[in-house]
Amino acid sequence: MNADISTKPRRLWLYIPFVLLALVAVAWSALWFYGRSRINAEIDNLFAREATVGREWSCPDRSITGFPFRIEGRCSNPSYRQRGDGGEVINGQLKGLTIIGTTAGALAMAHVISEFEGPLVVRSPLAPDLTATWKSARASTRGGVNRLERLSLEVDTLAMTSATGGRWTANRLEAHLREGSDPAAQGTYDLAVKLENAVIPETDILTNTRDPINLELDARVLGLNTVDRRNWRATVDAWRAGGGTIKVEQLRLAKGAPRLEAKGDLKLDDQRRIEGRLDASFVNAGAILQQFGVGLGPAAGGLVGALLGGGRVGGARDMNLRLPLVFDGGRMAIGPFRIPGVQLKPLF
Repeated sequence: MNADISTKPRRLWLYIPFVLLALVAVAWSALWFYGRSRINAEIDNLFAREATVGREWSCPDRSITGFPFRIEGRCSNPSYRQRGDGGEVINGQLKGLTIIGTTAGALAMAHVISEFEGPLVVRSPLAPDLTATWKSARASTRGGVNRLERLSLEVDTLAMTSATGGRWTANRLEAHLREGSDPAAQGTYDLAVKLENAVIPETDILTNTRDPINLELDARVLGLNTVDRRNWRATVDAWRAGGGTIKVEQLRLAKGAPRLEAKGDLKLDDQRRIEGRLDASFVNAGAILQQFGVGLGPAAGGLVGALLGGGRVGGARDMNLRLPLVFDGGRMAIGPFRIPGVQLKPLF
């Protein structure tokens, strides 16, 4: 009798691991369903951010999958409506949008990945239909609602085609905004942008060539003290109103033989247009000056190069110049030469 009584407690210990496992499974399931609601909220917040710039999105087919480790919220065929400047209605439709989180990070939802599935088709009564396609496109954010640690956008094999036959392409587009490593420099972020082999026909007039564009930008964003991931428009406006600036540490731009390297400070004016000055060095700038109607022979090329702070190597088309890039009042100028037909538009 005593032996039977003594063995019962020992047998109870055999069941404890299974009970604990069941409790963990229940807690993990509860966490996943909580994360499911947070992913739904992230989709709603994304659409709310778009609404602040006039785009009203709808998601007729929404689903949440990925149990137990991933949380994937998907919208199939989401569409939007937007009022143009003249009151016209612009319609757009995307094939798919997926927002991804992890069950482990469900409480804070600190790291969220958004994947965009093309094509994106935009229709306006005042312009030809525009179709955008890509091999892959994703955005990634890290941080809390009121704190941004990192924001990244990566697009591979981008192509935009107009119904009238216009076409703009790029092999790759990357943009990364990351919180500065110096804890004392509050509100400072590192910005890096890269554009590879972009074909933009409107820029061909600058060099009279169809060479692709390659761009690299390294900069620091200063004064970004207030971040609201739910309303980027309000965040940008607060940054602008607080005197925020972008310190361009290195801008490298190449289109065929002509190349540009620049550094300086930029900001947004009251109409949210780029404003500021970049000190720039132009390599093989003669071709660009000739497109502005400045015809340069060998002698004149050397003289202009000397007067404008550069030099000439070979013919006039190989001229190297140092000139400021000036953005002011919606206009852009290269030194004393205003770029005709260029009107800078507000950021939003």
